[in-house]
Amino acid sequence: MYSVLLVDDEKYAVRGLAAGVEWSSYGFETVYEAFDVAQAQEVVQRHAVDVAVLDIEMPGQSGLDLAEWLAETSPQTELLFLTGHANFAYAQHAMEVGAFRYLLKPVDYDELGGIIRQLAEKIRADRERLDYQSTYRKYYALWENQKPILVDRFWQDAAAGRIPARTERLEPMLRQYDIPLAADGRVRPVLISIEKWEMEFGARDEEIMEYAVRKAAEELVLNGDPGVVVGERSGSGLILFYLPGEGETAAEIPPEEAEGELTERCSSFIASCNEYFHCRLSCYVGQPVEVVALAGAYQTLLAAERDNVTATNSVMNAAEAEGCPDGAVPPPPFQEWAPLLETEDKEALAERVERYFRRLDQGRPTSEALQAYYFGFAHLMLEGSRRKGLPAPEVLSVWEAVAGAPPVKSLPALRNWSAQLVERHWAASPSGNGGHSPVIAKVIDYVKAHPEGELGREQLAATVFLNPAYLSRLFRKETGVSLTEFIQEVKLEHAMKLLAHSNLKVGSVAEAIGYTHFSYFAKIFKKASGLSPHEYRKRHRKLP
Repeated sequence: MYSVLLVDDEKYAVRGLAAGVEWSSYGFETVYEAFDVAQAQEVVQRHAVDVAVLDIEMPGQSGLDLAEWLAETSPQTELLFLTGHANFAYAQHAMEVGAFRYLLKPVDYDELGGIIRQLAEKIRADRERLDYQSTYRKYYALWENQKPILVDRFWQDAAAGRIPARTERLEPMLRQYDIPLAADGRVRPVLISIEKWEMEFGARDEEIMEYAVRKAAEELVLNGDPGVVVGERSGSGLILFYLPGEGETAAEIPPEEAEGELTERCSSFIASCNEYFHCRLSCYVGQPVEVVALAGAYQTLLAAERDNVTATNSVMNAAEAEGCPDGAVPPPPFQEWAPLLETEDKEALAERVERYFRRLDQGRPTSEALQAYYFGFAHLMLEGSRRKGLPAPEVLSVWEAVAGAPPVKSLPALRNWSAQLVERHWAASPSGNGGHSPVIAKVIDYVKAHPEGELGREQLAATVFLNPAYLSRLFRKETGVSLTEFIQEVKLEHAMKLLAHSNLKVGSVAEAIGYTHFSYFAKIFKKASGLSPHEYRKRHRKLP
C-alpha cells in the first residue's frame, strides 16, 4: 500500500483533494495533509511518502522549494504539481526537479484519478525492479563467493568422468563458471600425491595441511600461469594448467625448455613442502590433453601413482601412450582398466573391453597384436585378483580360465575369452566384506587386529602391496572416512577397553596405542568420548 502527501496553503483545496479522489481504490492507504512547506517537511521526516501533490505559490517557501528539498531528502517520492498559474517558467522548473505531471487548477477529478492510477503503477513497477535488483545483488554475491567451490567441483567431476565428455555439454559449463577455456581447449594435469606426514596430525589438522599444500602448489607450480589447483576428497590435489586450443596463439617456448621449467617448479614445490609442511610427496606430470579427454589423462596419472611403490618425493612423467597410425592396432589401455578392478566396477570394465574390440574391428590387427593383448589382459586379471586379496583357490579359478589354449586365432574368440575372464574374476571374488572390496576389507581387519603401537599408511600399504597415497584415496572412496580417521577411531576404542578393563596407568594406555604425547591423546580422547581419560575410567571401571 502507498501513501500520499497533499500540500497547499488553501485548506479547502487540500480537503477537497482528500475527499474528491478515491485514493484507496488506487492503493493509497494513507493521506497526509500539510498547509505550508514546514508542515510538509515534518510529515516527510516522520513518515515514508510515495507521492507528494504540491501547490507552487505559497507564503514563504514555494512548492518548487519543497520539491528541491524532497529530491535530496526523499528521492523516491513522486511529485505532482497543481497550480492556478499557467507560467511556463514554473512548468519548466517543475520538470527539472523531476515532476511526474504539471496540472492547472481547477483540475478534473476523473483526469486526476487517471494520473494517480499511472503513478501507482509506476511506483509498483519501481518497487519490483528494486526488489529484483536487491535480490539479484544478494544472489550474485553468493554466487561469486561460491564460484571457486563450484569450479573445484566441476573439475573433480570432469576428471572422474562424471560429466559426459561432449563439447555441447562442456562448453556451457565452462562459460557458466568463467573458466577461460573452450571445450576444445587443452589442459595439462599434474597429480599431487601426499605420501607421508613427518609429524603426527589429527584428521582435522591433516585436512588443513592438505589445503596448505594445494595453496603452495598454486603459488609455486602454477606460478601465475592460467590454471587451477583442484582439491580431492582423498587429500592430495590435481593441478591443471589452462593451455590454448587449436588456432589460438601461445608463447613460442621450445618443448624441452617448457618441460624442464615445469620439472623445476615441481621440484621446488616438493622441497618447500618438505621444509614447511612436514610431508613427503610426489608430482605425476601428464601430457597436454583436450578438456574432453581429461578423464583418461587423470586415470593415467592415478595408475602411475598406484604402480609406484619405490620412488618417493620426486617428479615423475606419466605420458599418455601415443596412438597408432590409421589402420594399425591401438595399444590396449590396461592402465586405465586396472582401477576398475580396484573399485569393483564390473560393468565399466566390460564396457571398456568391448569398446576396445570395436576399435580392433575397424583396424588391421595382426597375430602378434592379439598375442600381446592376450598376455597383457591375463596379467591384468591375475594381478587384480592378487591385489584384491583373493584366497588361493579363487585365484586358481581365474588362472584356470587363463591356462587353456590361447584364443588368439581369431578376433571373435579373443573377445569371447575376455568377456568370460571378466565374469570368472567377479565370480571368484568373495562376498561378506561389508560392501568393501577385499583389499579394503583386509586393511580394516588388519587395523582392528593391531590397535596397539604405531600404525601408519606406509605399514598398511605394504600389507596389501599398494602405494600409500593410492590406498588412502581408495579407502576414503569406499568407506567415506580417511584412513587416518579410521586408525584413530580403532585406537581410541581400544584405549576405552583398556581404561575400563585393565590396571594400566592412563599414560601407559596412551603409549600402548602409539601416542607418545599424553596431552594430544587426552585431547582427541575427550573429543571422541566427551570425557577425559581419567573421567572415563571412573565412570566405566569394570574391575572388581
